[in-house]
Amino acid sequence: MRASGGDLCAALSNLNFGRPVFSNSIDPAVLGGWGSRSGDWQIGASVQQEVFARVSVEVGYFRRWLQNFLVTDNRAVTAADFDRFSVTAPTDPRLPDGGGQVIDNLFNVRPALFGVTDNYVTAAESFGTQYQRYNGLMINLSARPRAGLTLQAGFNTGKTVTDTCELRAVLPEISPTNPVCHNDPGLVTRVTGLGAYTIPRVLVLVSGTFRSDQGLPLAANYAVPSAVVAQTLGRLPSGNVPNVTVNLLKDGDQWGDRINELDLRIAKVLRFGRTRTNVGVDIYNVMNSSAVLSYNQTFVLGGPWLTPLSVLTPRFAKFSAQIDF
Repeated sequence: MRASGGDLCAALSNLNFGRPVFSNSIDPAVLGGWGSRSGDWQIGASVQQEVFARVSVEVGYFRRWLQNFLVTDNRAVTAADFDRFSVTAPTDPRLPDGGGQVIDNLFNVRPALFGVTDNYVTAAESFGTQYQRYNGLMINLSARPRAGLTLQAGFNTGKTVTDTCELRAVLPEISPTNPVCHNDPGLVTRVTGLGAYTIPRVLVLVSGTFRSDQGLPLAANYAVPSAVVAQTLGRLPSGNVPNVTVNLLKDGDQWGDRINELDLRIAKVLRFGRTRTNVGVDIYNVMNSSAVLSYNQTFVLGGPWLTPLSVLTPRFAKFSAQIDF
């Protein structure tokens, strides 16, 4: 709303919207030929060894990497058509180090070229190196200490590193307000376990599973007023926009709740002649964990940033029967 009343509408970021034209042109070189399609490679090696009677350990290493990335180049602009600016994060105890850090290397296209697009989809390697790599370690423990009893536990840790810095230096339009072009959030670890035991004679099955997953990396998407942006940009942002959204966090700065869930099952086998009936009850989220799955990631000073939007499904039970004949 205007200070004097009435609506204030910003310009469209794509002036081709609604026109009978193709939004993108595609480089013929990426449409065919050997090695032009995006690829996903993975190698892994593991070894399993019995360490005690009926107890074995498996250790493995895995590496995965992507290749042949595509990028959208707006040929209507060049890197020289963007002006740099910076913003200072608000002071807030919920932010790393209480906030107040300067976030620089942000870009804004010059006003005359705002919304002008001539998108060309081509190979990212034409502009520089882009990569995404994963390295992970896996350890599994399996045990069958007695008849009818099975125990397993697993541990997996690894990290994914991505980098688009060389591309962003040439094509700032791909992420003008996200200066973090190299993401290394650190190790992400998962722990799993299961156990199952069939009580002999009475044929009662007792089993359970457990998993512990790393929460999602959090964001703090801060709508910086145009007047604040103008202090370092030297002008108001292009397009008459009221604000520019900047993420105040890097991947790995803050994580959501760790998600721990324990599920149990108890079942009884009933036999009547040639009919076999399995009657059981499953109890999900036995600990009734309320770990947060998604958050409000819009940052407002003193506002409801990180308010939970969804949580782990609360404890519930399911009864079932399976008849084999």
